[in-house]
Amino acid sequence: MKTYEEQQTLVSQLNVMDDLFFQKMVEDRDVCEEMLRILLTMPALKMSQTQPQRFIRNVDAHSVVLDLLCEDENGNIITVEVQKTDNDDHQKRMRYNLANIDTTFVEKGIKYADLPDIYAIFISPFDLFKANCTAYHVNRCLLETGDIVNNGIHELYVNAAVNDGSDIAELMQYFMNSNGYHPKFEKLSKRVQYFKEQQEGVSSMSSVIEDYANKVANERETKAAVIMLKEGVPTEIILKALPSLSLDFIRQLQQQLKQA
Repeated sequence: MKTYEEQQTLVSQLNVMDDLFFQKMVEDRDVCEEMLRILLTMPALKMSQTQPQRFIRNVDAHSVVLDLLCEDENGNIITVEVQKTDNDDHQKRMRYNLANIDTTFVEKGIKYADLPDIYAIFISPFDLFKANCTAYHVNRCLLETGDIVNNGIHELYVNAAVNDGSDIAELMQYFMNSNGYHPKFEKLSKRVQYFKEQQEGVSSMSSVIEDYANKVANERETKAAVIMLKEGVPTEIILKALPSLSLDFIRQLQQQLKQA
């Protein structure tokens, strides 16, 4: 069990760009509204529902986990994804996520004209397009005329690498340096203060981190056990190599591998 000082040291290293800390921030609907009003430049935006870590199950293909899924009072869908590492094709990832949203949340028999607009926001510490902009708005257009074609999809890529002095840039800087109260981001910064400065919040955030670390460790040991079983390593050796796993659990894995 960590002391409060150790917990505080652990939590102090987090910022809003970190996945676990972002999740705790957007559990509060008021924080979501404040953040999205700035990102979308919609000062009157109101949410009817917000869902952090929304899992979209796809039985026949790759499932999707959205960092934040919201619906505004007009029925528009807003998604937010935060990515700290630039190790994937993020535009195609966005495309895949949008396709899953349409197929998951559109009722059977609905007219295409009644499809809700989707605002998809991608937040990162790096400048994805390397054009020295804080925010990039992506729209479809006719190449021959340059006219915008609105199919209801609105993509926004925002980064903390470029500070153009805008409110969005200021928000991104706070994402990266999440400490203390900020008058422009009152609700967000007060929630940051709660989890970083108040003992109840610090302890709660520390428990989230420890639970996640244990989950990752268990998943790694499970993967190692599966590999060893496939290679014919005796159960006794697996138990000695991976002492956190029980004999019953190893036997369950063996059974699953036989049925696969």
